[in-house]
Amino acid sequence: MFINTEIGAEDEVMEALIKLPEVKEAMIVYGPYDVVVRISADTAENLRKLISEKIRRMPKIKSTTTLVIAKSIVK
Repeated sequence: MFINTEIGAEDEVMEALIKLPEVKEAMIVYGPYDVVVRISADTAENLRKLISEKIRRMPKIKSTTTLVIAKSIVK
């Protein structure tokens, strides 16, 4: 998930996100987004709830873009 925060809120948002058990990794990045997180949910409904009811409602998060992984290879 790509996240845009209020200006200067990247660290605060990242620290709040990493406390969620579904968030597996959180990174501050440079570019069009401020924070990138890798999240995991066991069902599509739980993913929807996580995004809509927890992440998007967090203070200082302005917008999100979610990508669903179709296939991956980890080295």
